[in-house]
Parts: sequence; structure tokens; C-alpha cells
Amino acid sequence: MSAPWLFTAGRADPSLYAELRAELSNADRIDVLVSFITWSGLRKIIDVLEAVTAPSASGSPGTRLRIITTTYTGATESEAVEKLARLPGVELKISLDGQRSRLHAKAWMFHRKTGFGSALVGSANLSASALLNGIEWTVKFTQAGQADLFAAATAHFETLWNDAEFQRFDPGNEEHRQRLRSALGEARNPSRGTRVVALPTWFDLRPRAFQEAMLERLASERRHGRHRNLLVAATGTGKTVVAAFDYLRQVQSQGTPPRLLFVAHRLQILQQAMATFRQILRRPDFGELLADGAEPQACQHLFASIASLDSRRLLEKYGVDYWHTVIIDECHHLPAASFRRFAQAVQPKALLGLTATPERTDGASVTAFFDARPNGSPAVELRLWDALDQQLLAPFEYYATADETDLHTVRWGRPQQEREDLSNILGADHARARRIINALEHYVDRRDAVRAIAFCVDIAHANFMAERFSETGWSAMAVTSQTSREDRASAPARLTSGALQILCTCDLYNEGVDIPDANTLLFLRPTQSPVVFAQQLGRGLRLAPGKESCLVLDFVGRIKEGFRFDRIYQAVTGLTRRQLQQEMEQGFASLPPGCHIQFDRLARERVLDALRAVANQSWRRLTGELVAFAQGRPRDSIHLTQFLAEQCLEASDLYSTSRSSSGWSALKRAAGLEVRDAGPDEAYLGKRLTALLEVNDDERVVLMRRIAMRDPSLRTGNDPRTCRQLQMLAYQLFGQRNVLMDGAGFLDRLERSPRIREELGELAAWIDLHADLEPEPLPGTPDDWPLLLHGTYSRAEILSAIGFWSPEVRDLVQTGLHNIKPLKLQLLFVTLDKKEGFHERIAYHDYAISPELFHWQSQNNAGPETASGRIYTQSASNGWRFQLFVRETPTHPFIALGPATLDGEPTGEKPMSMIWRLERPVPIAMFRRFSVLRA
Repeated sequence: MSAPWLFTAGRADPSLYAELRAELSNADRIDVLVSFITWSGLRKIIDVLEAVTAPSASGSPGTRLRIITTTYTGATESEAVEKLARLPGVELKISLDGQRSRLHAKAWMFHRKTGFGSALVGSANLSASALLNGIEWTVKFTQAGQADLFAAATAHFETLWNDAEFQRFDPGNEEHRQRLRSALGEARNPSRGTRVVALPTWFDLRPRAFQEAMLERLASERRHGRHRNLLVAATGTGKTVVAAFDYLRQVQSQGTPPRLLFVAHRLQILQQAMATFRQILRRPDFGELLADGAEPQACQHLFASIASLDSRRLLEKYGVDYWHTVIIDECHHLPAASFRRFAQAVQPKALLGLTATPERTDGASVTAFFDARPNGSPAVELRLWDALDQQLLAPFEYYATADETDLHTVRWGRPQQEREDLSNILGADHARARRIINALEHYVDRRDAVRAIAFCVDIAHANFMAERFSETGWSAMAVTSQTSREDRASAPARLTSGALQILCTCDLYNEGVDIPDANTLLFLRPTQSPVVFAQQLGRGLRLAPGKESCLVLDFVGRIKEGFRFDRIYQAVTGLTRRQLQQEMEQGFASLPPGCHIQFDRLARERVLDALRAVANQSWRRLTGELVAFAQGRPRDSIHLTQFLAEQCLEASDLYSTSRSSSGWSALKRAAGLEVRDAGPDEAYLGKRLTALLEVNDDERVVLMRRIAMRDPSLRTGNDPRTCRQLQMLAYQLFGQRNVLMDGAGFLDRLERSPRIREELGELAAWIDLHADLEPEPLPGTPDDWPLLLHGTYSRAEILSAIGFWSPEVRDLVQTGLHNIKPLKLQLLFVTLDKKEGFHERIAYHDYAISPELFHWQSQNNAGPETASGRIYTQSASNGWRFQLFVRETPTHPFIALGPATLDGEPTGEKPMSMIWRLERPVPIAMFRRFSVLRA
């Protein structure tokens, strides 16, 4: 059967159970994906499984099975897992996280050497009710009839199979069996287990993918010489766990646990932190307490309250540099006198501050105690999207409704005037208040379940809205700076209990106040501040018993052109401006679990119009923004990085190969800030500089700065690596293949266009904000190749770096392979999406299976018996080596993934499919870009 078929448990339908038994009986290899496995389901098919897996005379099992399942909610039964895993040829992996589950898919994939594979995908778990009694829908499709679907299912299964969340279960290992039973018990009774936001394995805890990314960010900051770091993440997302994993890396690099001081203001926090460190370090006796009467025997690894540190004067006793690592939890308390004295005095090798709320209601600064990134942001911030995807926060349902209030006259971007204008327009608008109340009553299902915070413009507006809500039967109260201290303190508890349904406030609950039971947010004050928008949204995302999601109602008024919707939505989605526009047009199809974003027709049109206006930044508008930015500033203090940051622009807004004008020099000329003569190549190179926006390493940043400063050693030096770097940049900027030059010739051309030479320095400063690559030479390549592992390079740069392009030669190369026969080295150039957009239509031929494994399909002429195919199939003995360069689309640069060796035998022929094992795993952020999974 090549046509797909739907099994619905209908009277006329064939039996899913019978079809499953038939498919199991004649497959060479089977992959199974189910949320849970029960004995009642397994025993229905155990006879078939025992028959097909029975070993032959050689001892090899007949059919091999790979099974992925979970402990989610404790529905899986350990006896069934053990029975299944003991069958010959069965490999079973299971997620031990019973509180959260990413795996809700149910699928059976039957692989056959003939190429006539098939799959059953639907709603049925491995349980009796699913196979026989329940109303389950399952689709059957085939490898021959629906090749794209089968390839997609295969790619997703392979990626999940290699996901660290799913641990291989050994039924002969008593520790595995005990840990499985314990995990199932904790999932059935969540209060029995201690919830640590990390990845549970059989023996220890590992960082989750988002935590790995945060750890990589911390390491990058320290490579840049910034050792006093602030980590910002919402309450409940595992900040202490990240700190413990970061310390574990210090232990591994030092060879022994360096001196540690963990500081907090409450004993409970210290006790929980010490327990977390002990669990992650696997040292049950690690650390000692100094707080509330607890006395340490030594101060090598100390968890201490700030009061005890202060009263004992430990910094004076041991010295400000006694501890290698100092961690300050809840560091938004730093402006308090005792915290401030301590933070200003202590001088560890690594200082790490942890907070959910770096902004304080009293206006005191926390960031001043830490090394900010060059753009002023904290060292590490947990993206809201990551926290939602990991189910660390409550999902939100965001509904934007068109509001006919005319906001054209609001002076956006000037806080005082903006507030005054909004107050005059919204402060006593009865019609708008009625529309807001109607929207609330439209979207809520039960009035008595509502626990809402309404964010208003000012005190008068909060009082006005509280009165309007109360008039229509809602229990509402305005909570502002004019409210008595007693009422302010009791209001959150009254909201939690249901005595209040709506708290109307202005700024008071933007930050620093935790009300987990808040399940509804009303955005009644329009804002284009991403900080305010994200803070307000965060007030409703804390997890709480019985809270399924947070309802968010926003109201989109008639706003003048130029309102920056992109800023606020980028703050919460983490999407680029282009991705945001695509999601708006497609109805936000790619959201974290449980989240929903919906605009009514008019609101959607208004926001999309604003997004398109910003996305199509006209040169005239950019010129006007630079003119306004430059007012009152000395010309020598006007820099690209500051301009982009303050105007919330991206470098790609200025640099473009498709626009007649491009670049910082051209924009300054248009704004009248640059009056010196333009060089002959200035217009051309202004466009070509676009190719440098994705540089991600310090080596090229240093080279660009040296060129900008006219470093004479660039001409006189003879370092082969620097010469190749100059050649790379020369052929990157001068794209015509008929233009030949060496490094000195390149520098001469830049001297004729000196504004571009200077612009290289400006651009280098911007790149340095984003360049976070650890400088490691590309393994397995000659020393004079100036390529770095995981560096981003165009094909022109790679060909120049390896010496194939030189001052004398610049031959055309467009194939996906480049053989260097003297070195027996093949460079593989892989483009994941060769046509329409990787995120819109994924081709399941080339993709990252895991940070260590990459699936690749050869060129069409390569088969097991061809000369080009034998390079791979015999690579274990023929001496050929391989370097993998991968990019997402033809407009992206390649990323050097490094040496790769064949993992297993290739399948198919002309083309062949094969899996490469990378010598070095790719960073998590890169893996996400190359994976078929959304997160």
C-alpha cells in the first residue's frame, strides 16, 4: 500500500492492533516513540516482539528495535520497561524528568532494506486502551509513497534518539532499575521529589541545553576579560543550578575545588544552594554554612549570610582575594549597605551575581557592581522563549485587540512627555474602559478564577480603571505609591485568595514583586519600551498550583508611523525583525508549548504595517535618525555602535548589497557629518562590508582595527597567518574574480578610500560586541590556515585561507566539495536549505542530529562502488580526512565544524546518506540552527 491510510477505530476501519502486529512481523529495524509504556499494552504484542527479535544461529537478533519513552506523570510501568528492554536487539531510552515532557508524539517506524519502509503516527501509546479499546487516530504512510514524510519522521527520531534528555536504560543494571522506579514515584507524587532545574541522568545531573548556552556565554565573557558577571533569569528557572555547573567547570579546569564563597541574605536560600552544589558536584559533604548560629570548621567552601560575613569581618580576616569564586544570590539586594560594602571590597578570580530583577523600584543600580557587556547588557540573560520552552514558566495566551483610541499625538520615546500625553488621552476615557471590560469578559471563562494585574499609565488612570471595574461587578483596587503601606503589603495576598480580582497599578508591580497566582494581565498603558513590556509580561508567568496559563490582553490603538512594535515583540520572542514579520503573517506557528499569540484583524494590520515600515528602513529615515542623534554631540564622539544601540537598529539596517547607499560612511555623508572627499571604491565597498556582519572571532576584529589604525607592521611583517588573513579580507571585500591583489595591494586600495579604512575600525567595534568565539585553530589543518573552529567564513575566505586563491590565482569553485590531494583532505561545503528557506521547508538530507553527529547526503554521482563513494566508505584505511563547513542558506556564511569521521556504514547509493561524527561538538546555539527540531 503506497497511499496513506487513516485508522480511526471506526466500525469499517481495519484494526490498528492487527496492522501493528503485521508490520512488526516483517521489518528489519523498528523505531518506536511513545510517551508511556504499560504492561497491559506490552503483553498484547510481546509474542510478536519475542519472535522477531529471537537470535539466529550466529547469536544476532533478527530485528532491532529502538524505543524512546518517558516517565511523564508516572504513567509508564517499570515492569513493562524492564521486560521490553531485556529482549535481544532492543535499545530503550527514557526521560527521567517526570514533571515536564517535551515528548507527546506517538510513532512506530518500520525500516526495510528493500526501501519499502512504513510508519504509523498518531495518538496511541503502548497501552491496552490505545491498541484495542480507545478511540485513537493513527495515520499510516510509506517510504515509497510519502518519501518526504518518511524522511522527516526519520530525521526527527534520530535527533531525539541522540538528545541527552533520553537516557539509555540497562535492565541488568540495578542502579538503573532503582532510579527508574524512583523517578516514576516522584512523577506520580511530585511533592516527594526535590525539583532541580537540570537534566536528570542515571547517576548525576547535567545542564539542559539552555543552561549549556548560558555557561558558554559566561565563558565567553571571561575570555573577553570580564570576570564580574551578572546572570539574570526569572525566579524558578535554575539560576543556582547554572552557578553550580559553572563552578563544576572551574573544578574540572583547576583539578580540585577552588575556594568558594556563596552569599545570600536568608538561611533557607543558603541551605538549598549547598544541597544543589553537593548534588551537581557529587560531593555529599561539600560546603559549610555560616548563618543563624551554624558555624563552619573551615572557610574553604562557605555558604554564608551577608549578616554573618559582615559581623565576623571575614574579608578583613582572610583578605579580599582569599576566595577564587564568589557567588551572590538575590543580588538585587546589593545597594543595601552591607551588600554594597562586601561587593565593592571582594576581589575573587570570578564574581557571579544572580537575580531575577536587576531593576529596583527605588531606582538603585545593581549593574554597577558588575562588568557589563559593551552594549550595557548583563553578561547572561535567560531568554524568555527558552524558559517557556523548558516549561519553567507558565505559558501565556496573548490576545491583541484593536483599540480606536487616537494616539497619534503621543511623544513616544520621551518618558515624561509620553506619560503626560497618555494620561491626557487615556486617563478618563470611559469608552475605552468599556471596551477593555468587554474584552476581559469575552476572554475569561470564570470570573471567580480571575487574578488580574492591570498596568496603567499613572496614579489617576489606575484609580479611574479600578472604579470602572468595580462599577461592573469586578472586585478591583488601585495599588499605587499613594496607597497605604498596609494595603500595599496585603494586596498580593488578597489577590491570591480571591478577595480581590483585579489590581490596577502603575509601575509598582513592573518588577521586584512576586505574585505567582496572577493569571491575567491587562496592558492598559501602550509602550514601546521592551524592558517595560517584558517586565509586565513576567509578572504573570510564575508557575503556581492549578495555573495552566496566563491570559494577556493588549490593546493596539491608532498610532503614528514609526511606533516600534518590533522592539517590544522581539524582547519576548527573541526573533529577528524579519522572523517576527513572518510569524505575524503566518499566525505565530512556532511557539513554545502552551503559548498562543493572536491579533484581531485590525490590530494585526496595524502591527504588520509598523513592522514593514521599520523593516523597509528608508535611507532618508536613517539619515534623519542620525541627524537627530548627532545634535549636541562632538563629531568625534559619534560612533556606529552607540548609534545602533540608542536607536534600536541592527547593523543590517545600514548595510545592504541591494540598496544604492550602504554603510556608516555613506550615512554620515547623507547626514552632513562627513564632508571629506569620497574615495573611488567607497560606494562599492560600503555594500561589500555587509559580508563582515557575521564575523564571530576576535582575530579578524583585531586585523580590522590594525588596518583602521594603519599599523605599519601589516606591510613589513611576514607572518604567514597574517598574510593569509589579509588575503581573505581582500577577496571578501573585492568580490570580482578578475581582481587580483596581495595584502599590500589591498592596503593600497583602502588608502585610496580612507573613509572605508576608518569604517573598518567602527565596524570592528560593533562586531566585538557579538564575537564570542573561543579562539581555537581549526583542528587537523596546517598551521598557516587562519581558520578557527566554529568560525564563520564565506567560501571566498575559506579558499583564500587554504591558499587555493592567491594573489595570482582566483579560479571559480562552486561545488560542494574541494579535494586537497597532497593532504588527502576533503572540504565538504554543506548548505542546509538550497532553495526556499530552512525554516519554511526543511530538506531532510543534511541536518545536525546532535552536537556531535551530522547527517549528510552525498552528491548524486557517489555510490558504494564509485571512486567518489569509496573515498568515504574506505576512509578508515585509505587515509582521506574530512572537514565540514555548514551554512543555513546561500546568503549565510559557512561555519567551520571541524574534522569529521564516518559513523557507521553509508546507506543508499547515488546519492548515499551517511552520518559524520564531529571531533568537537558544536555549541548549543549552533546546533539549534542546524537541527530539525524547533528547540
